[in-house]
Amino acid sequence: MDFNTSNIITSYFKQQDQLFTLVDFYKYLKSNGAKITKAEAEGVLRSSNYVFPLVNQEFITRAGVFTGRWFSFKPSKEEIEKGYILLGHRCVPFVDNSTGPDSISLAVDGRIITPATQSFSMNLAMDTFALFGEGYVLPYIFNDKGNKSLSLSSIQYSLPNEITLTAWPLKEITKGEKIIYGDRILCRVLDWEQSIVEVSLQKVNHKGLVVSEDAIEREEWYSYFENDIIKSMEKNGPSDSIDEQLSLLYLEYQDDLCIRNCGSIEEFLSHTSKIGFVSYGVESRIWKKNEEIPYSGPWNSLMSSNDLILSEIAVTFSPHIIDAFLENRIYEESKNVETKDIEELLGNIFPQLKELSVSERKLVLLNIEKRNDILKRKYNRFSDYSIAETRKRVLELFSQVNTLFFDIGCSGVEVEKFPQHELVVLSQLYGHIVNILEELEIEFLRERFPIADVELSLNGMEETFDDIKGSLESVLNTNRYKGFEILKNI
Repeated sequence: MDFNTSNIITSYFKQQDQLFTLVDFYKYLKSNGAKITKAEAEGVLRSSNYVFPLVNQEFITRAGVFTGRWFSFKPSKEEIEKGYILLGHRCVPFVDNSTGPDSISLAVDGRIITPATQSFSMNLAMDTFALFGEGYVLPYIFNDKGNKSLSLSSIQYSLPNEITLTAWPLKEITKGEKIIYGDRILCRVLDWEQSIVEVSLQKVNHKGLVVSEDAIEREEWYSYFENDIIKSMEKNGPSDSIDEQLSLLYLEYQDDLCIRNCGSIEEFLSHTSKIGFVSYGVESRIWKKNEEIPYSGPWNSLMSSNDLILSEIAVTFSPHIIDAFLENRIYEESKNVETKDIEELLGNIFPQLKELSVSERKLVLLNIEKRNDILKRKYNRFSDYSIAETRKRVLELFSQVNTLFFDIGCSGVEVEKFPQHELVVLSQLYGHIVNILEELEIEFLRERFPIADVELSLNGMEETFDDIKGSLESVLNTNRYKGFEILKNI
């Protein structure tokens, strides 16, 4: 897919806020000059994180689901005392998840509020970014553009007590009206493409013995949320992230949850005794407390064990992986280091290449060789130098993870026989490594690629893989040969 077509698709997804069909989508693409087939367009709709498939062959974008929907949150005592609020995860899942909370625009009466920087306790920051999930909270905090003095890679043993982050002045939101602890900020997305969120003060009755209708409705909201999220979890499973879990929840239960007198997700998690953050591999999800999240469940039970893993590899795999392997080979050649030939290299990318017929293997090899020639002609060793050694290390880990994942997927052994936690971790490692390789292949970003942060992350991923591979390989080897009968000499 060329750059122009990709931009046309992204623009459509960020602006389209009505139901549409594949025909509508394809007509739009062709009328705007996109180079894409109808089958490819359908593939984009089925795989995009911006789109939800509905019944009757219709689709809706996140922009369509969340534009104009009500949500709210209660500022903490610390925020009220300092006169500034953090956003953190409070707009999840209503805004574009590719927009950092420091880049969201808040509007009052149609006017954009100018953010500032403000120091907050690290405890508040951790709480207010928690919905991004374990493993992502600290990167979101330390990458906030308001934090100019601390880097994540510089934090070795302990976190600072305070950190400076992007914040918004409460006096602008309340229009000078006094806000006290317990009052709320009512929000709704005005412009999903630009991540503009309208905010206003929602006063809460703090006096008298009579419980207001608003308070009763908000308490009912927490009951609805608990019942609805349990049904959503059982139907959709752990999804790809907490953001996606919540997106699917709000998609299906808008009438229950998107009301003016709503609570917030962070408050719900302190209300409920049934639901909380649960470890999911090296990440976390919202799930039933004290229950392990399995790799397979009712949400994917229609797929065979082999298809489940191989389809995940197919969906996650990126052409950038091939480019990364080839560029690493070209880099090594430029240093006069002996390298693998193209066919041998393919074994690291596609471990099951031997399962292809001779003609299929030749076709794959021919296409890779053509790609290698193209990359070689335009290869710039100087721009590649800064990331080459890191890429080599990432590829070495990818080869190990990729081979084990393929072996499990092609073994014929049911996924239920593998330790579920370790299988989830392997899947996540695969996805994380692919994401790193994709970022490494964006050439114009290489000068500011966060090498130190990635190297730190790699340390953890390598240790994690070493921790899990033994138990997975043990199950694989034990079950792989159960279908064979040993013949004895008579």
